[in-house]
Amino acid sequence: MTLSLREKRRQETARDIQKSTLELAVSHDLDNVTTEEIAAAAGISTRTFFNYYANKEAAAIGHPPSFRDDEIEALRTGSGDLAADLKLFLDRHIATLAGDEDILRMVGKVLQSNEKARGILDGFLMTERHVLTECLSERVGNRQTAAALASYATDAIGRAIFLWEHAKSMSLNEALDVVWGGVIDASRVLIKPNR
Repeated sequence: MTLSLREKRRQETARDIQKSTLELAVSHDLDNVTTEEIAAAAGISTRTFFNYYANKEAAAIGHPPSFRDDEIEALRTGSGDLAADLKLFLDRHIATLAGDEDILRMVGKVLQSNEKARGILDGFLMTERHVLTECLSERVGNRQTAAALASYATDAIGRAIFLWEHAKSMSLNEALDVVWGGVIDASRVLIKPNR
């Protein structure tokens, strides 16, 4: 899909606002930053700020990348091993996130201290879980199983980011591999017969 010049500029402005918000938040704490300061740092008016974001917390979270439609469709229609297909799906999403590591690290710092920002991100993640649940429901034929798988998958992304943030020598992909290994091991534990 090719974006119009207008849409590209809009995305760039939204990103500039997010980056300015995060830089100020990391150095001064988001609670101590005003929308006027963010607008000045981004080189825009306060009115323009509010054309893009409802508040500074939303600006800090920005517009996280959603699961791509083509990747959702590939997962929905896949006929291979579900665990391998789901891991490939997560690998591709993590690769998208890895393209913005500086932003990801700053968002992580904001989330540590700002509950409102965490709530905004949680709302976004709930929507993504719902999309993934719908996709997996068609594949596995059971909505509760699909919801559990979608929850494991979105949780794995969050845990991989957390591990990556705290293990400086680990890439996001390596962190996902570690977390995914834990998910698979936990699944095995659940199906072992009682001793």
